[in-house]
Amino acid sequence: MVKKIYYAMLITLLSLYANEESGYGWDVPNSSLNIGGYLDISYDEKRENEKREEAFLFNDIAMLFSANSNRIDLLGEIELSHISLDGKSNNSSDVDLNIERLQLGYTLSDTQSIQIGRFNSDIGYWNQAPIAILQDTTTQPYMMKELFPKATTGVLYRQNLNEENYFSVTFQDNQDIAHQDDVEEIDNHLGLAYYKTKDELSWRFSLGEYSTPSDIKSNYMGIGSEYDGELLYLQGELFGKNLDKKKDKVYSGYVQSTWHIKDTQDIVVRFESYSNNIEEIKEQIYLLGYLYRPTPNIALKGEYIQHSKLPLNRFVYSLSVLF
Repeated sequence: MVKKIYYAMLITLLSLYANEESGYGWDVPNSSLNIGGYLDISYDEKRENEKREEAFLFNDIAMLFSANSNRIDLLGEIELSHISLDGKSNNSSDVDLNIERLQLGYTLSDTQSIQIGRFNSDIGYWNQAPIAILQDTTTQPYMMKELFPKATTGVLYRQNLNEENYFSVTFQDNQDIAHQDDVEEIDNHLGLAYYKTKDELSWRFSLGEYSTPSDIKSNYMGIGSEYDGELLYLQGELFGKNLDKKKDKVYSGYVQSTWHIKDTQDIVVRFESYSNNIEEIKEQIYLLGYLYRPTPNIALKGEYIQHSKLPLNRFVYSLSVLF
């Protein structure tokens, strides 16, 4: 009965948004402040040893706010994650709000800018699209787990070399202001990134080092490329990490293609491979997915994930709404 109520809620949301414009958020009168949010719901079904397991989760319920004035930009994102049908968040009955992003940007000149606070690390492609509705699949590549710091609480300096390329420097030497259970906590990060684009093709290069409060040091390096065509979107990344003075190593890479079969429908195929000698496993993962966007503010996704070794094969379905 409870699931039927939630499914009815999903249908209601779709009907409410089906004819809405692509804009989102509420512009506060007589100010530059905009307030909005997003909702991401998933249904995860897997079979292990002939046993079927399923989970229905509110992955994210979040509030977004932004403001800008002359050279200053403010962006904040506060979320409540992984809420199950029994009302628990991250397996706890306590409501736990977390600061996903809280960043203040200042434009120094036409080619230079600086950013302080907690922001998505300027690493790779996938890490630049943190909100689920911006991603073509519900699940993320393995490399997003532990190859590099997904977020940084510190300072980012960016220098535009011209309209087609830029480089950035990231620095952190303090405690993270967030406390997410599924993200590795860091208290030190130094990163460099370079980005270049040419027509429909672009590429990124990233390298850096970071450490945890327990003084475990790691360094990472990776490269990625992206092709954004009229009928095909292709993205690939390859990263490596050395952990604890190069004794432990992790490598991970993926290639994902999105085929635009209709204006609102896409077919997604992803292949990835990783090697982790800490967990002593090498594996390949295959994904076949379908994406439907009735409006830019709604995404319905379904995908099947096949693992070469671990018993994690499953179907995943999700609904994301930006409002």
